[in-house]
Amino acid sequence: MCIRYITTKWCILRSVWHSLEFGIYEELMLSARTTQSEVNTIALVVDDDNDIRSAIARMLSRCGCTVTEAASIEDAIEKLKPQEFNIIFSDLRFEEGQMNGEDLLAYTTQEYPATKVVLMSASINPKQKSDLLGKGAAYCLQKPFFKNTCLEVLSEIAQAS
Repeated sequence: MCIRYITTKWCILRSVWHSLEFGIYEELMLSARTTQSEVNTIALVVDDDNDIRSAIARMLSRCGCTVTEAASIEDAIEKLKPQEFNIIFSDLRFEEGQMNGEDLLAYTTQEYPATKVVLMSASINPKQKSDLLGKGAAYCLQKPFFKNTCLEVLSEIAQAS
């Protein structure tokens, strides 16, 4: 593993831990209760890092979403077939040689046009973000992201439906 990957993962996990420690997630739960009936979203979280995938899934669950997790793009595509999702939160980058978030975006916009795709990355530049939004991504989020961003995305998806 490269040092940058380890450092990035540590920073994300540390941010999630601090959020839990300082009660941001508890506040998120209280905020989510007021919008939970509005949200009613079925979400798929795709990330090859189990810790990050689980943290994002818990956050979405606390916002009132029904959440399914997938560890790879191939796994996500298999889970898309029998289940209709309102929204997919997918990491943009996966190990070299594997399909990535952009591949999932292309597949989803072709096969499931009503499903919104949110791509996530610890590092995304403005040009790449603009390109992905132009290809159909609903959002491109910088990891880590927290309550305000999550609730904003879910609220806008719910209003659009």
